[in-house]
Amino acid sequence: MAYVIILIVLLIIIGPILAILPSKRQKEQMQKRQTAMKAGISVNLTRIDDPDPNPEEYLSNTGKPLERVLALIAYRLPHLRPSQRRHVACDWALERRLKRAAGSDDSELPTGWCWENTAPASLPAALREYLPRTIAGLPDDVVRVEERKNIISVYWKERGGVVELAKVIDFLTDCAAIPDSLEDGSSASDEAR
Repeated sequence: MAYVIILIVLLIIIGPILAILPSKRQKEQMQKRQTAMKAGISVNLTRIDDPDPNPEEYLSNTGKPLERVLALIAYRLPHLRPSQRRHVACDWALERRLKRAAGSDDSELPTGWCWENTAPASLPAALREYLPRTIAGLPDDVVRVEERKNIISVYWKERGGVVELAKVIDFLTDCAAIPDSLEDGSSASDEAR
């Protein structure tokens, strides 16, 4: 009987300790995030409006509509600039949706991707060529890609492994290295001097 009591006490002490240890999936996520941070990418837990909400998913058990928000991980990298002078930010966003809006100008984008509203007119030509070519290569659980205030972000669910992480890191670093049209013109005029 004494052994049973000792075993129960040990389980009461050890149980909570084992419960707080990270799971295998959590360890993999931590490893991915550390790899991204070593590459200079910031990683944030964030919430965004669901770009392609399924109305049935956002109903409570009682039928009350719920907020259409996704909890995701944002991998962010600032747009690289050769100088410290200020540039006008060119904000854009691409979203993964099942259906494209009627009359949208998304024909150059791969299936499933569309502009948040419309394609920005001030998007640099190099970026306009780069995005349609590479956006399809991102992992399937990437929901949104955007640039706001010169920071490029990839919003995803981190379901993939090392290969998918490498695709996200490569996309961010390549996209951040694309010069904007103002830099193209200024570097050409600097070389002419």
